[in-house]
Amino acid sequence: MKKLALMAVVLVGSLLAADSSGTYKGTGGIEDVKYGSVPQTAQLTLIQAGSTVSGTLKIANGPLFKISSGTVSGNQITFAVGAGGGTGSLTVVSATQLQGKLTSVRGEIFDVSFTKQ
Repeated sequence: MKKLALMAVVLVGSLLAADSSGTYKGTGGIEDVKYGSVPQTAQLTLIQAGSTVSGTLKIANGPLFKISSGTVSGNQITFAVGAGGGTGSLTVVSATQLQGKLTSVRGEIFDVSFTKQ
């Protein structure tokens, strides 16, 4: 019985500690009061070290932003984008899928789904 309980703890721990590092392509839409959801693409590169995340984010043909103050807790990834105060909040759906929201410094919300490349 103890062996089974130990195996369960190890399995749960390994699932929570999955490494989300990699390059992801994203699609989704920026919520606009006048136009509804405006389609956009994005590219996300994550580098995970333990519970810390860094990397870069590029939306459409815009500039490349650095990701800072990134953390992983369970299946949630949160981070700051660029120097202006943008944020990201993503859920790890599977080993190759992330879903969530990116919020710009102006309050624009980008609902996005990322697929690992």
